[in-house]
Amino acid sequence: MPEQSDFDRLFHPKSVAIIGASAKRGTARNRLLLVMQKHGYEGRIYPVSRSADEIEGLKAYATLDALPETPDVALIITPAETVPEIIADCGRNGVPSAIVFSSGFEETESGKELARQVAEAAREHNVRVLGTNCQGLWSVAEKAMLTFGSAPFALDRISHAPIAVISQSGALGGAIGNTLQRNLIGCSYVVSVGNETSTDLLDCLAYVIEQDDVRVVGLYLEGLNDASRIVGIAQRARERGIQIVALKTGKSEIGRQATASHTGKIATAHVVYAGVLDQAGVLLVDNIAEMVRALEVFAFLPAPRNSGSPQGGVSIMSTSGGAASMLADHSDEFDVPLSVFSQETVDVLDRILPDYGHKHNPVDLTGQVRTVATLLEDTLAAVSSDPHTEALVVQFASSGTRDVEEKEDAFASAARAAGVPAIVSLVNETVSHEMNARYREAGILISSDTSETMKLLAWLYRKREWDARPARKVGEGLAPTPIRDDWRSIMDLLDGCGIAPAKWAILSPADDVAQALGGMSFPVAVKVLPSDAEHKTEMGVVKINVRAPEEVATLAGDFRARLGKPEAGILVQEMVGGDGTEVVLSCLRNEEFGPVLSIGFGGIAVELFRDVTFLSLPATPEEIVGALQKLKLWTVLNGFRGAPKRDIGALVEAAVKLGERFVASEETEELEINPVFVLPEGQGLVAVDALVRSRG
Repeated sequence: MPEQSDFDRLFHPKSVAIIGASAKRGTARNRLLLVMQKHGYEGRIYPVSRSADEIEGLKAYATLDALPETPDVALIITPAETVPEIIADCGRNGVPSAIVFSSGFEETESGKELARQVAEAAREHNVRVLGTNCQGLWSVAEKAMLTFGSAPFALDRISHAPIAVISQSGALGGAIGNTLQRNLIGCSYVVSVGNETSTDLLDCLAYVIEQDDVRVVGLYLEGLNDASRIVGIAQRARERGIQIVALKTGKSEIGRQATASHTGKIATAHVVYAGVLDQAGVLLVDNIAEMVRALEVFAFLPAPRNSGSPQGGVSIMSTSGGAASMLADHSDEFDVPLSVFSQETVDVLDRILPDYGHKHNPVDLTGQVRTVATLLEDTLAAVSSDPHTEALVVQFASSGTRDVEEKEDAFASAARAAGVPAIVSLVNETVSHEMNARYREAGILISSDTSETMKLLAWLYRKREWDARPARKVGEGLAPTPIRDDWRSIMDLLDGCGIAPAKWAILSPADDVAQALGGMSFPVAVKVLPSDAEHKTEMGVVKINVRAPEEVATLAGDFRARLGKPEAGILVQEMVGGDGTEVVLSCLRNEEFGPVLSIGFGGIAVELFRDVTFLSLPATPEEIVGALQKLKLWTVLNGFRGAPKRDIGALVEAAVKLGERFVASEETEELEINPVFVLPEGQGLVAVDALVRSRG
C-alpha cells in the first residue's frame, strides 16, 4: 500500500509530469499546464506527449521513463482504457502518486471494470491515486494548482489561508475555492476526490488535518466509504484544534435498506449523517454560502472566552434599539447566551453614556456615538473587558458602512485587546472585499444580517461544546455473541442491559388463562409476539387495559384468527404503572456507517414527531448525552412543567450496553425496543416491546 509520505509528495510536489499534455489551446489537457504557469508554480513541469516536442515553452517527452527525474506526481488525462497501464508504468518508474482526471470509469457501466483495474494497479504498484474523474488538487502554498478547472484559471491571484476544502464534486469544490479566493479569504488546499477509485475523501481528510497550515476543513459530501471512520478522524482534528464543516446532499433520499422497525423507516441517509456528524463534532451546514461563511469563521475568529460563569455570553453594543432587540431574539433562536455585566462595568457605562442610554446588555450607544469623539472607544473598552464578555457584537443599523470605515482602528484595537470573537453587524449593507479582509486580519468579521450574526457565534459556541467533551475512549468490545430472536432471549438481553421487562407470560391455545396469569396483576396488555407481527397496532392485534382473564381469552382467540395462525403464542404483559416517558432505543446496520444507535421519542411518536437522532456505534456516554441534548425529548426527560426528572443516567447506561451487544452480534440487522418507559430518577427503565431482525 502507498505510504503517508506519498501524500506529502502529492500535496507538496516539487516536480510534476502531465501525461496526455496537449499543445492545443482551449483543451483541458493544455489548461492543466497553463493553470500552473499562470499561478507561478516553482517546481519542475514535464509534459508527456507523443504528438508534440514542445508545449507552452516546455520540452515534451514521449514516455514517462524518458524524463530526467522521477516526478512527485503524475497528472493523467488520457482515454480511460489507457489509465490502468499508465498507473502500472508510474509504479515501475517509482512515481509515488498520480491524479487521474480522465472520465469513463465508475460513472458508466462499461467503465466499472476499468475502475477495478485502476484500483488493482494502484495497490500492486504502490501508487497513491487521486480520482478517477476528478478535477485535481490546489496546494496554494506551493502554488501547485494541479487542475484543469476553469475557476482557478480565471483567478488573477491566489492567497493562502488556513482553510482546506475536500469535495466529492469537482465543480462545487472549485466553486467554493473560487469564492474563497475572490472574496480575498484565501485557502490552503482544495481537493477533488472524483470517483474515489483508490483514495477516498476520508483518506484525504485524515492527511489534511495533520497539516500545520489548516485550522478548518470544509467537506462537500454525497456519501462516504466506511463512513464510521469520520468519528475517529474528527476526534483527531479536535485534538489539533481543527474544525470540520460539512455540506451533505441527499436530504430527500430515502434509505435504501428495507427495515421492519419504526426507526428504520425514518433512517434516511441525511438523518443518519446529521446525527453521526454531530456526534463527531462536525458542523453541518445547508448551502454553499453557509459553507464559505463557516470556513471564514473558524479560520479567523478565536474561540469564545470561557468566563466560567453562568452570566457569561455575548455582549452587544448597538446604535438601534430595534436592531438590538432583533439580535437578542436571534440569540434565543440559536441558543447563544447573552452576558450579564458586572456592576463595575455598569458603573463605568453610566459615566460614559448619556442618561437615556441603556447601560446593560444590549448597550444602547445612542446617537451621540457620532458626536462624542471617544464614546465608541470608551464603551468598547468597558464592555470588552467585562469578565462575563465571551464574544462581542457591535451593531450599526443605519449608515453602517460609513461607521465601519471611520471606526476601523477603534474596532481593531478593541478586538486585539479583548481576544474574543468580534462581529460588526450591519443591516442589509455590505462592504468591499478589501474592507472585509482588513477587519479579518484584526480578528473581526462583518455581517450584513442580524440573524447571521448570531448564527456565526452559535457555531463558535457549538465548537466549544464539542471541544469540552472528554477524549473518546471506547473499549475493545465484547466477544462475538449472537442475539436470539425469541421473546425470552430478548427479555434476558434487555435485563442484562439494565432495562427491566414488564412482567409477561406467553399463552398457548391449550393454556388455562386464569391459571397461566395467576401471578399477574390486572390490567394487562394483550398482543401477538413481534415475530408474528411487527406493527401490531396497524393490524389490530394489540389491546391495552384488559381487566379480566375472560377478556384475555377472547382476545387471544381473535388475534390468532386475524393472523391465520391457530397455534400462535399470545403475549400478555402487566401494564406499566408510574410516570414514565416513552423512548425508543434502536440499533441497526446502516449501509454506510455500519452499526448505529438511534434514540428519541418512542411509541407511536417515533414516526409522528421524528424527534430521533443517530450515533455511530460504539458510542460513549458523553456522546449519547450530547445527542439527547439536541432533541425535544431532552426537555421532557429533565422534568417539563414541574414533572419529575427522568432517570437519564439509566437510559444512557442502557444505550451504551445495548450498543455493545449489538456490535458483538454481527448477524443481527435490527434491534428495536419501543417503547422504553423512562421512569422518574432512580427508578430505572421498563420495556414493553422489542423487535429483533436477523440478516438474510
